[in-house]
Order: sequence, then C-alpha cells, then structure tokens
Amino acid sequence: MSEAELWEMFLEAMSVTTSVFSVLLTVNFAYLATAYFVGRRLSGFQALVVSFLYVFGAGILTLSFVGVLNRSLEFAARLKEIDSDLFFVVTPFYAVTFAALLAFSIPVGLIFMYQIRRNPSLGAGST
Repeated sequence: MSEAELWEMFLEAMSVTTSVFSVLLTVNFAYLATAYFVGRRLSGFQALVVSFLYVFGAGILTLSFVGVLNRSLEFAARLKEIDSDLFFVVTPFYAVTFAALLAFSIPVGLIFMYQIRRNPSLGAGST
C-alpha cells in the first residue's frame, strides 16, 4: 500500500471514529434527557426497556469506536515506518483512555436513571 493510500485510510478511519463518537454522545444525551424529563413517570418495564436499549446501543457504539480507533493506530504505525519524523496525537494510551471513559459513561447514565426513579424530586417538573 502506498503512502498516499495509507494517509487516505488513516484519515478515513479518524473520520469514522469522530462520527461514532458523535453518535455515542447523542445516545448518551438522549438517555440522560429521557431519565431527567420522564424517568419518574416510566413504569418499571418501560425503564427496563429504555435502559436495555441504551446499554446495548452505547455498548455497540463504544466497541465500534475502539475498533476503528485501533485500526487508525495501525495505519499511523505504518506511516511512521515510512517517515519516522511524523508525530501523531492518537496513541495507544489515548485509545485506552477514551475507551475507558466511554465505557464508564454507560453505568453513569444508568445510575442517573436510578437516582431519578428513586427520588422523583430530582427530575424535571418536580416541586
């Protein structure tokens, strides 16, 4: 694979990583907004279904993010073999840190929903 193709693949992988991250932030915000605005009015079954869909969707997106970011690291390593003077901000430490933060956001969202359901005065519309 030529250097130009490696650059193209690296930049495309980073673009996909950014898109997946944006969708994951949207899913997280949607779940938190749901918990805040209607969490206290959901039945137990409804809260379970919403929470299951959230965990499933956010989990798949987190795994996708990590997979694509890992692939971009592989392209970056191959580019560094061609030109050792290159500097990439994306490093394995960056990937592990982001993966941990994204994975941590899932239980935080669930705890948020639990707190709203246990104490409805924390949610919207409470007096």
